[in-house]
This record gives sequence, C-alpha cells and structure tokens, in this order.
Amino acid sequence: MRTKNTVIRVIITALVVAVLLAGCTKKETAKTSQPAGALRVNVSEARIGTVKKTITYSGVLRGIREVPIAPGMSSWINKILVKEGQKVKKGQLLAKLSPEQMEQAKAQLDALEKNYQRMKRLYEKGAITQSQFDQIEASYLAAKAGYQLASKNTRLRAPFDGIVAEVNTQEGQFFNAMMGFSSAPSVLTLVDISKVKLEVEVSDRDVALISPGQEVMLKVDAFPETTFTGKVENVDEIADPRTGTYTVKIIIDNPKEILKSGMYASAKIVIDKAESVVVIPTDALVNDTLVYIA
Repeated sequence: MRTKNTVIRVIITALVVAVLLAGCTKKETAKTSQPAGALRVNVSEARIGTVKKTITYSGVLRGIREVPIAPGMSSWINKILVKEGQKVKKGQLLAKLSPEQMEQAKAQLDALEKNYQRMKRLYEKGAITQSQFDQIEASYLAAKAGYQLASKNTRLRAPFDGIVAEVNTQEGQFFNAMMGFSSAPSVLTLVDISKVKLEVEVSDRDVALISPGQEVMLKVDAFPETTFTGKVENVDEIADPRTGTYTVKIIIDNPKEILKSGMYASAKIVIDKAESVVVIPTDALVNDTLVYIA
C-alpha cells in the first residue's frame, strides 16, 4: 500500500512540473513573437538642413601654375642646384649654365660701347651725320640687349614659390633652345599647388546650368573620406569643335598641399540648392510601398 501511494505522489509531482513548464514557454513565446507581416524599422529624426542639386563630372587635378623652366638660348648645363620634390622660393637659383656665351656677349658689348662713346662725341661736334650715329647707336643697343639676355639665361631662377616637379636634364648636358632635350623641352618643371585646378568637359545640355562662382564638392581616391570644396572659375563660351563639349575650370584651395597634380577627382557641381528645409535620410524612403516616412 505504501509503495502504491509513493508512485501516485511521483506521478502527480511530474504532472505539476510539466504544467508549469508549459506555462512559462507560452509566456516567453508571447513576449518574443511578432504579428505576421510586421516590419522592423529604424527611427531617424527629421531635421532642418540644405538640399543641393548637383551634376557630376570628373578629371585630373593640376597645379594652379605648372611652368617649364628653360633658358632662352642654347647652352651647356653646368650645375643643377635642386632635386625633384624640393620646395623653392621665388628668385631662388635653380641651375647654372655655361657662362661662355655671356662672356662673349660682354666682350662684344665693351667694344661697341667704346666705339659708341667715341662716335657720340664726333656727332656732337658735327663730324658725322645723324644717319651714321643712328647705325652705331643701334649696334650698341643690340649688343647691350644680347648681353642682358645671355646674363639672364646663364642662371635659371624660380619665377614663383613652388615645388620642383621634374628635373629633365643632368649636369654636362647641352640644351638646344630651339629643340630642347630629346626627352623634354625644358631643364625642369616648377609647379604651384597652393591651389589646384580641375578642368572638366561639360555637355551642351549641362553647360547652361553652370556659371562662375558655383560651389563644387570634390572627392579623390587618395582621401576617400574627405570632401574638398572649390568654385567654378570659368566656363568656356565656345565648344571644342572636335568633341562639342565646353571646358569648365574649377579652382580648389589647397593650403596643406595634400592634393597633388595628376590626382583623379570626381566633382559635383552644385547647380541649385534649397535652404532651411526638412531633411530626412534617403534610407527612410520606402519606394516599394509608396510610403514616405519622416
């Protein structure tokens, strides 16, 4: 009898535990389950901001000034005083050329100057005609100009603050003023990247929408997380006859000189904008149900 009662107690206890577990499971399911067809949403606050309408073009950045440095006369390269990538100041000496032509020009000038002074005294005394004196004076002035040119081209100096982008020669090489070097037309190239420019070719459909002063937002591959700003400086009035496009020049300030000549850039030109309007994230637009949530 005692054994029978023990068995009954065990069975009753097991049933009670089963009922309790079933109740807990139903409550948990009720808490976590969602109605059929419900959507998960992320909430974003609408805000007041500016909306910009843009058109996008791309091109290659160039320094605001990129100048080939070369003498105006043929000469041997005696000394190169700078290296590629070196920063230089306006007036800094970049290269020295052979002084031979300058010395020859100076000797010719000295001889003609003596003759000029002698003939000038004779002219003042009436010993020679005006025509004769004019010929002597013209020869003297030509020799003087020749010496000044030779003197200037014996030493090449930087015309502005900048960076030496290329050195196209080596010491001891001969520079032909008419042809340059076989590999380049200049001794070196100087670039100013305190500002950079971007020239893009714009279709006739878009050119009417662009005017000087418009804001431009730029991205470059080298700095994918940074947006640079610039302005439209000029819009060509005449289309390129070969392509039918118009050149638009964009200027970008580059005080830290992190933008380099030759970088590829994508430019968004702002052609219209609305300020102080309600702005919502693009992700909040649910197009497939035609419901717009702010």
